[in-house]
Amino acid sequence: MQHPSKHKPVSIVIPTWNGCPLLKRFLPSVLHALEAYPGGGEVVVVDDGSTDGTTGYIRECFPAVKVIRLEVNSGFASAANRGVWEAVNDIVVLLNNDVEVSEHFLDPLVRPFQQPGVFASCARSLDWDRETFRDGGKVGQWKRGFWRVWRNYDLAEKGRIPDGPLLTFYCPGGFAAFDRKKWLALGGLDELFKPFNWEDTDICYRALKRGWRLIYVPQSVVYHRPETTIGGGAFRRSYVRYISRRNRLFFHWKNLTDNKLLAKHIFFLTLSLPLSFLRLDLVSVAAFFGALLHLGKIRERRAVEKAESKVTDLDIYQTYRDFYSVTHGIVLE
Repeated sequence: MQHPSKHKPVSIVIPTWNGCPLLKRFLPSVLHALEAYPGGGEVVVVDDGSTDGTTGYIRECFPAVKVIRLEVNSGFASAANRGVWEAVNDIVVLLNNDVEVSEHFLDPLVRPFQQPGVFASCARSLDWDRETFRDGGKVGQWKRGFWRVWRNYDLAEKGRIPDGPLLTFYCPGGFAAFDRKKWLALGGLDELFKPFNWEDTDICYRALKRGWRLIYVPQSVVYHRPETTIGGGAFRRSYVRYISRRNRLFFHWKNLTDNKLLAKHIFFLTLSLPLSFLRLDLVSVAAFFGALLHLGKIRERRAVEKAESKVTDLDIYQTYRDFYSVTHGIVLE
């Protein structure tokens, strides 16, 4: 059966680690949404070395779901890559195990892929209460030697809807769709970022430097409470901070190839280290030296990205600055 281009079949990939209670709560909404989606598709759960009976539960209660069992926990990037590799459809929707989806979230999320240059699209995320705004289009701002990526924007309730596509600096790996062929061409998520954080920003930035686009789709709605899994007690807060700051350095050292921006990054990083010592912020200091331990791998990846890039860091900076400054009807959160 041939599907119209706007209703391409999808593969929904859900990496999970000891998240059986979350899957019990949220997986039914995913299956219901897939059933309502005209293009159809599959659901793939990647069990990343769980010890809570996830695999057995899924196979018994949801036999239509494909389960991939990894014997050893290897982190989000590795589990997501395995799921995308096993997927059979050209559009892959990556979801966290703690995400509930609205019934018709798939159709608008897939629609941008009618354009060949789109790498990924991301949904609008509300809290589980269905009211509190959590995530929208991601704002990329260059400030004091670093890309700041945590701010969001959304459409103003009474503002004029922009004519063109809504750009986003990256698409969160918890509720976004990806072009599988482009994903594989990029080599997938970089497992250097194990066990979590910044790997989705990294692959999206690499896609931008290939000249591909990232689109925010506010009509696609999911429900998610940030840090349910990472910050929910499975890891110490100091460890999460360490990984986040270390991986932020990975991202910049690997991807910044413009000499001026790289010089600014090194300048502000050099200033920040003594301040971290004075403030007894030992996590940031440890993150710096932890990143240095992987400098050889970073150089190898950096060489590949520099050779493959078609768009410069300054081009990306200008594109997003122009978008935020001239696009009406959006509000920064």
